[in-house]
Amino acid sequence: MAFAGRDLTDIHCFTADELRYVLAKSQEIKAALKMRDPAGYRLADQRDLLAALLFYENSTRTRTSFEIAAMRLGMRTTGFASMEGTSVSKGESLRHTLDMYEAYQCDCVIMRHPLDGSARFAAEHLHIPVFNAGDGKHEHPTQTILDLFTIQEHIGRLHDLDVGVSGDLKYGRTAHSLVVALTKFPGNRIHLFSHPDLALPKELIRLAQESGAQVIEHDSMEDIVAATDILYQTRIQKERMPDLSEFDKAKARSQFTLKMMQLTRPHFGLMHPLPIDKTAPSITTEVDAHPKALYKRQAGNGVPTRLTELALSLNLLGSDFAGERWQETSEDDIYFEEREIRNSPVRENLSILPIRTNGVVIDHMAPYTEDLLLTILKVRQRRDIYRAATVKSRSRPDSIKGMLMIENRTLTDDDLRAIASVSPGCTVNTIENAQVIRKQRLQLPNRIQNVPGMMCTNKGCISRPEHLEAVMPKMLRTASHSVRCHYCDEVMDISQIVNTSR
Repeated sequence: MAFAGRDLTDIHCFTADELRYVLAKSQEIKAALKMRDPAGYRLADQRDLLAALLFYENSTRTRTSFEIAAMRLGMRTTGFASMEGTSVSKGESLRHTLDMYEAYQCDCVIMRHPLDGSARFAAEHLHIPVFNAGDGKHEHPTQTILDLFTIQEHIGRLHDLDVGVSGDLKYGRTAHSLVVALTKFPGNRIHLFSHPDLALPKELIRLAQESGAQVIEHDSMEDIVAATDILYQTRIQKERMPDLSEFDKAKARSQFTLKMMQLTRPHFGLMHPLPIDKTAPSITTEVDAHPKALYKRQAGNGVPTRLTELALSLNLLGSDFAGERWQETSEDDIYFEEREIRNSPVRENLSILPIRTNGVVIDHMAPYTEDLLLTILKVRQRRDIYRAATVKSRSRPDSIKGMLMIENRTLTDDDLRAIASVSPGCTVNTIENAQVIRKQRLQLPNRIQNVPGMMCTNKGCISRPEHLEAVMPKMLRTASHSVRCHYCDEVMDISQIVNTSR
């Protein structure tokens, strides 16, 4: 079964075929709901199924539509709608709260949490399906599925579209997930407009472009309105903005008015994930009654799509799926290559003395990274004898490199992985009886973890130590010198992931 037991934490964990299937089943469910035909949607009637709704942040549409979807499906619900009155307000960790609901034999968890990457952590921690109802500013995949459903329902297709996204593109998790989803369908052009301080993260723009989507940035609301089939308008999220002085500037630039409807294409549709802040409306109220305003229908589509998602994951639907399935990319890798050994006579007048008996020499490091490796390898704590310096390269006198020599030290696999994680491209020479017996050229591993001092640069990530959630950081390689956080998808240069001063 392609969907049985599946978590729904990230929209990128679905193929285009799987998304089309979810939408097709959602259409069947919506038709059954409209006809009040329980045989078409009460699929869990003969099962004793319980959904835990754990909402650490306020929610109206997402929580209510999930609750209605679960009840229409034939499930019962439990959980909480805010942290008030729960043990969370007493300092209970997310890990322990999740453990409690799994111990109570809940069949799935539907969770909204303020920390980025919390849903992915929950999915890995639990043995029951987890549905991400919004994790910080990271993703909101179930919202995106209902958004795709609405676009397809209105336009009739999900490919070769001009889709605009406007408003808060930096902190708006709905915008992030929608951009990722649109890249799965061919020929789409993604149009962006926002205040410069609320622009879409560069890594998402790069992901869209690498996936074949065209990304066009606009200078005004009028420009993006005239250029799109669908405009996805979002709220300026004051609660997530660190600099409130920019709030008034941002909201003034990003308001859709009734006059703008005159600029739109005949089949244009205006969408919004809601809520619309009445104190700073991103869409003026006179637009609500316009036939091109889709956001009421869009919100209503949350029930059939979320009902379908629950049914698929709980193995009540999905037996007839025959398309391409999503597969996790393997994280196992070979992070070094063996190099030819060339033992040369020891030269005189060296700026750093060689190891003459046993030990290890780490050569061709990035300059001035010696202290970082001393910390990671715990050289001083172990009281190893060592020499470290940034020196001129022998083969290229015009360049410099870092070197570290440690007497009587044998590096473990974990040591080598840690070195490769922060200094890819370096060479490790193992020395016995004054001879190099092994030379290894290191490259950035596909999976990076258990590196002392490693930390995600995103301060909202669940793996950050200040959040006290005891989630160990984990990075995945994206390029020769860059990584992304396994939990929150923050993209970083390797020089940023370990900072001994933090």
